[in-house]
This record gives sequence, C-alpha cells and structure tokens, in this order.
Amino acid sequence: HLFRMVVGKTNSASNKDATSVAIAVTLTSVICGVVATWVTLRISNKRHDEEMESESKEWERRRQEERKGRIRAEQKLRSLLNEKKHAPLGESNDVGNSNSADPYAMRLSTIGTIVSPYTKRMGTPRQGALVPNSRGFVQFNSSLSPEAVDGIAEYSHLWVIFQFHANTSLATSKKTKIRPPRGGGRKVGMLATRSPHRPNALGLSLVTIDRWEPSTRRLYIKALDLVHGTPVYDVKPYVHWDIPGNVYDTTLLKLPDWVENKEDVLPNVEFTDVAEASLLKFVEQNRLAPLYSSKDKTSLQAAKQTLLEILAQDPRTSHKGVSKNRRGSVSGSETYRILFCKVEIEFSVSEQGATVIAVHPYNADSPDNLDNAPKQS
Repeated sequence: HLFRMVVGKTNSASNKDATSVAIAVTLTSVICGVVATWVTLRISNKRHDEEMESESKEWERRRQEERKGRIRAEQKLRSLLNEKKHAPLGESNDVGNSNSADPYAMRLSTIGTIVSPYTKRMGTPRQGALVPNSRGFVQFNSSLSPEAVDGIAEYSHLWVIFQFHANTSLATSKKTKIRPPRGGGRKVGMLATRSPHRPNALGLSLVTIDRWEPSTRRLYIKALDLVHGTPVYDVKPYVHWDIPGNVYDTTLLKLPDWVENKEDVLPNVEFTDVAEASLLKFVEQNRLAPLYSSKDKTSLQAAKQTLLEILAQDPRTSHKGVSKNRRGSVSGSETYRILFCKVEIEFSVSEQGATVIAVHPYNADSPDNLDNAPKQS
C-alpha cells in the first residue's frame, strides 16, 4: 500500500511536469511562429517598399523622357507621312484619302537652309519686324547656281517661303480651329491665323536683305523670325505692290482687334552689368558667331539690341489656360531662360519690365537644345 502511494505520487508529479513541458513547448512554438511571421512580413513590406520606390523612380524617369520622346516620335512620323504623301502618282500617296490621289499634289525641294540665332521655338520672335536687329542668312544649296540669285541685292526686302520643320503636332491632325496666343481664349479657324500648325506646314516670312555673297551662296538677312535649320523652298523680292494701296492705310488693311493687342509687351528691358560683361566675353569667344562675330565691331551692340527686342515681346507663353509664368505677368523671384546662338539668356520680369541677370554658355550639340535643327558650326 505504501509502495502504491509512493509510485502514485511519483507518476502524478511526472504527469504534471510533462504537461508543463508540453505547454511550454507549445507556447514556444506559437511565439516562434508569431515572430517568424512578423519577420517575414517585415521583410516582405521592406521589399514591397523598395519595389515601389524603384517603380516610382522608373516612372519618374519615363515621365522626364516622355515629352522628348513624344516630340521626336511625332516628327519622325510626320516625316514618314510626308514621304508617303509625296510619293509618285500611282503609288500609295493618298494620305487621309483612300479614294483618290490629289492630281495637283506637289513635291517640293529645298533651295537652302536658314542659319539663325534661334535654336528653339521659345525665344523665336513671332514676327521678324519686331526684332529688326536680328541677323541670319539663307545658305543656298550647292546645286543652286549663284546666277539664279543675281540682282537680289537691288531689293530691300524679301519673302521667304519655308517649312515649319519644328512642329510637334501630327501631320494627320484634323483640328480646324485654334486659340491664337493673343486671342484672349477665343477660337478661330486655323487659316484665319498665322499659326505654324496648318494643313501644309508652309510659312511665309518677310525679311530685310543685308547683302549677297555669291562665293559662299549666302544671302545675309535681318529682321527674321525663323528657327535655325529651317528648310527654305523659295524666296521672292518684296515690292511696293505687296502693300494694299502701296502705303499702310487702315481703311485698306483691316486687322482683328486681338492682333493689335499690346498688353503683353514689356515696358522696359535692361541688362545687369554682370550680364552685359558675360555677353561681351562670349562675343569675344565667338560663341555667337558667325552671326555676331568677334571680328565685327558692331556685334556686341547688335546682339544686345536683338535680345532687348526679343525680351520686349515677352517670349513666355501667352495661353489663357496658364496661370503661372504667363506672358505679361510678374515673375517674382522666378527666372526664365531662352537660348540664343550658343548662349543661354537668364531673365526675370517685374512690373518695370524684364531684366537680363545672367548669360551662360550651353552645349549647342545637345538634341535637347535644338528644335529638329542641325548642329551649329
């Protein structure tokens, strides 16, 4: 009986110890499982965060490249569409019309190219007459005999027929109405404006003849509003019959009110001493050559005057939908930049007008600094 009592107590103690051990083991397993799950979730969340950050950076990179890639793609597409459109009759040249080809379709060949200080559309004057001191030249092709231009120097002005080669809108666009930059938001037919976006990307510009150099096939011009690299199809002398009534007569020459709008013209433009000193340095370094060469004593004043004329017209955007940095507005502490030859002009706008605060050099060979134009020599 005593033995049984002792053995029973021993077994009871053993059972309690076993139960305690089992509970401890179970709790340990549960804790380990919870810890392992927590660690796994932490690692998973960290990886997810890293993947999200990496994906965010990738989308940011794509966003930065999107506009540049889109512009190049649209320009390439338009080039291919134009090639198709101008194919010989009988081939597939009926772009946008599957029924019949245009029997009067005309394939144009360039006779030359424009060399100007305006490498991008922003900063290019909307009209050449607004910047009479601007310089450029038509570089005629080697296939054009200089005899074809003989006698051009007897005229003072010239019409240039060219292509809006820096357009970014697709050639297949069906838009018929646009909002002119100075129209106050109103829509008008594209052919009732001088917009570069037209059924045929042809432009007509009036320039002043400076001189003709037969040996280099260069026709030097002034008062131009043409982007560097613009293809030229034809030039025609300007004669007095081009003006209604031979003189500017408001009863003969009618214009919409918005064309005469001058609310966005800046009252004054000036250079800081630092900016003018930088401009002089870059003229001496021939960063503005060949248009404003260091060999020409008038280059500094001519370049400065051209920039004053450009900025007086406020080259910032003028569309109504833009509330910030809009043409005619005050910039506050912000500054803006335009490209001119191989320098970058930094300016600010106040109620008194525009101030050129700095002139910087820039890489003229970078495609980001050229609107579909060849490299500057």
